[in-house]
Amino acid sequence: MITKIFNKKTIYFVITAFLAIMVGIVGGVVDIIQTPVVIEASKALAYPLYFFTLLGVFKILGGIALLLPRKFENLRFLAYAGFSFDFIFASFSHFSVGDGIVKIVVPLLFLILLAISYNLKNKF
Repeated sequence: MITKIFNKKTIYFVITAFLAIMVGIVGGVVDIIQTPVVIEASKALAYPLYFFTLLGVFKILGGIALLLPRKFENLRFLAYAGFSFDFIFASFSHFSVGDGIVKIVVPLLFLILLAISYNLKNKF
């Protein structure tokens, strides 16, 4: 029973859905509507607020692209690449301004989840 629950297909769908919904769609909407957390991050990282609007649009598009079927492989690959850059640059930005270790490591943990999703996407 446990092996049926924790097979590659289930792990892929759970991780990919989590990234697409939470990072892509929810994260994108939060960036677009510019909540107080986004405004604080903008000030701390010295990024203009319009950057987060565009980032939010691309996050939503990337989240949707991750959920597309296999025949849209090129769009899915572009979404994986975009989220990879987002996570790497987020981590580096927090490191560059001297933020705490949690803000530096969390995007890298998302990058690991993204890599797992990417590696499992054609394994079943």
